[in-house]
Amino acid sequence: MTSHPTTPTVVIVANSKPHKGKASRAAAAKPKTSRADVADERILQLLLLLLDAGVPMSRAEIFERIRAYQTKKPEAGERKFERDKDDLRTLGVIIEESNDKGDSYRISQKGYELPPIELDDDERVALILAAESLRAAEGLPYRELAEDALRKLSFYAPRLNRAYAPAQVGISLPSREKGARMRRTLAQLSGAVDGRKQVTITYAAGNADKPSERKVDPYGLIYSAGDWQLVGLCHLRNAQRTFRVDRIVKLKVAPKPGTPDFEPPAGFDLATYASRSPWVFQPGEGSATLDVVLDVGPERAWMAEENFGADATVQPVPEAEAGQAGWVRVYFRSGNPGYIVTRVLDAAGNMKVVAPPELRARVRQIAGAVATACRAEGSAP
Repeated sequence: MTSHPTTPTVVIVANSKPHKGKASRAAAAKPKTSRADVADERILQLLLLLLDAGVPMSRAEIFERIRAYQTKKPEAGERKFERDKDDLRTLGVIIEESNDKGDSYRISQKGYELPPIELDDDERVALILAAESLRAAEGLPYRELAEDALRKLSFYAPRLNRAYAPAQVGISLPSREKGARMRRTLAQLSGAVDGRKQVTITYAAGNADKPSERKVDPYGLIYSAGDWQLVGLCHLRNAQRTFRVDRIVKLKVAPKPGTPDFEPPAGFDLATYASRSPWVFQPGEGSATLDVVLDVGPERAWMAEENFGADATVQPVPEAEAGQAGWVRVYFRSGNPGYIVTRVLDAAGNMKVVAPPELRARVRQIAGAVATACRAEGSAP
């Protein structure tokens, strides 16, 4: 493996005055972009265009959107396009072609995305140690990437390998909320999980009128969907619950460190909590479960194939009702309305909440507020 220096090599050429003539003019000339760089940029444009479209695009539509294919000689643009398609396929990108209405091309979002990576215990420990080593290196330009990798690995630290990887590795890393209170809370929870000490928390649930107090046996901490979450037994409900750490207003750890207060249930696996679909899971005590009906348009068809839970059903929406062919309706139960609102807004009209009415009203309210703010700034919403 070739090693690369962590600091760039700088070459300084000392000259009091540049010489006149061809040599000086050549030295002052601006660097030209290589053909390879131009081709790479063109290929990237084609990839992003087909991914963003979601539906088949005709050759004419592609050529209209990518100027590099608009050459004086049409056959030159055709050759570029064919080469770019071949290069993308060589890279493993599946481009689907259809000749029903002339040449049309599409990249399936589902086929393009990589499947989830499953790691065994030894592989996870090796990655944790590698990331920790990178973080310890002085002047590391990729520190943030290494820390992000550790956050994602930290949801599961196998007890069998704790001689090689510290328990709750990555808990001390900065989270999305970087305040001192958050760091102290994570440090206390990490110690409580490792020492199996009960905690008393004051928790502000997303839809609760006021924070509530409850005792929790902390089984583990996970970093998922951009938030730290505590998984444990809630004594108030006598059931396992997940609590967002940033919503813990107060925290008190039981006394007598070194004396465990509980044992996690047999077969408890923290990894299963990290793999739950954000469409359906209940993120914390106090979150109500909703019966959701969601319409998904053809430009976001792959989203209807995501995990909406074991009991979810998908049905086509009649064209007369949707106003366009290709819409589908998803029926599922969810305890995570905030995630649904975010995904619907991000779909920019290609996903609609049909029920419940209060969730649909919430989407409209936020969309209206964004549109008002954009108009005030003089930009299009």
